[in-house]
Amino acid sequence: MVILLAPMGARENTILKNRPRAVCGVAGILLLILCMLVSAEPIQASDLDMIIALPAGVAQAGKPAEFSIYVHNLGEETVSVRLPVRLSCRLESDNEKLDVKASALEPFEMQSAELKRSEFVKGHYVFIVPEGLSGPVQMKVREFSAAAAVMFAVTDGKTHQAQGRTVAGLDVSPEPAQDYPTMDSLSALYQPYLVSLAGYEPLYFLVGANPEESKFQISFKYRFLDPEGNLAGKHPWMKGLHFGYTQTSFWDLESSSAPFEDTSYKPELFFQSSNMNARPSWMQGLFLQGGFQHESNGRGGELSRSTNYLYAKPFFILYNAKTRLGLQIAPKIWTYIHNDDDTNPDLEDYRGFFDLEIKLGKVDSVVLESHLRWAEEGISTQWDLTYPLHQHLFRHLGFYLQLQYVNALAESLIDYRDRNEALRLGLAIVR
Repeated sequence: MVILLAPMGARENTILKNRPRAVCGVAGILLLILCMLVSAEPIQASDLDMIIALPAGVAQAGKPAEFSIYVHNLGEETVSVRLPVRLSCRLESDNEKLDVKASALEPFEMQSAELKRSEFVKGHYVFIVPEGLSGPVQMKVREFSAAAAVMFAVTDGKTHQAQGRTVAGLDVSPEPAQDYPTMDSLSALYQPYLVSLAGYEPLYFLVGANPEESKFQISFKYRFLDPEGNLAGKHPWMKGLHFGYTQTSFWDLESSSAPFEDTSYKPELFFQSSNMNARPSWMQGLFLQGGFQHESNGRGGELSRSTNYLYAKPFFILYNAKTRLGLQIAPKIWTYIHNDDDTNPDLEDYRGFFDLEIKLGKVDSVVLESHLRWAEEGISTQWDLTYPLHQHLFRHLGFYLQLQYVNALAESLIDYRDRNEALRLGLAIVR
């Protein structure tokens, strides 16, 4: 879940997937940050200038047409802007009024971006021009009703082949074939569901100070319903239904064959709410997540480990646009469902039922994340410090440098009764 917002420069930017996180477990620092964040000012939407820009030339019925949305901050204060991954467009000609869906040409996660004064963000979209539509057409975008409607010409295939022809006074001379600079820009036309796929838990590769303790993790989530569809429109809560998958592998890089010591496979079904209106005015985010998760190591016999959880996890988020600091506190509670009593009967004594996640950091800078877990057999902790490499070291690399310290019981399922202490360093894509 996104808690800190990526800064946008004063040049064209497309919102990218990113899930910045922030953490701290020191009470004094938390109180100080709370005081700083309370002073955040509300966003003034009236300071935003919105422009719809269509490509030059004539659109052709039955073919894809592209356009761009520019959102420009004209005000003095930093504002938060969200570009959706799908748009609802109304096309009006002399004889018809049609509604079409436009999708992001280069899919990005639906998340916010922080715009300072005079900065802007751009989203690039594509839709299929309906068959039978021709002549001058006016387009409005429901999600950007403040933007002026735009006019463009639509022609059918036969007319488009005629050199130098016009439609209602508009030039419809044939245009060069559409340029798709990357494979993604073309394949996105055939993969409209990719816009519902996003990062979830941290994604990293870490090498241990003791190479036997190396570790990597991949994770993603998928939104089941089109957030702009009719069903989600009638029942907005259904936009929060997701499938999630996380895989954590422990890799022994010390041995000659570099075996995997254990891997946890964690598919889940969960609901994640939108930002709740019941939150206090000084709180920028209040979300609730709950679901069912299975976890197993995919092995058989005595090495098999598996369990299931029902969990609930609220998120309390504070963010100050002036200082660009954010704080997230997310306690998670769970209960075990159909735990494997043959191979890990006492897992709850080592995993416990409660985890406190605290994240603290500055946009596009250092982020600290901590997990504290309580169980009958002892307390477990994990600390992750991340820093974007492009800031000072490698300007063009999209990675975070990550340092992780773990002192925990049941970090892996295979040896859940053993306490593991490890220091790891590596790279992250999602933090």
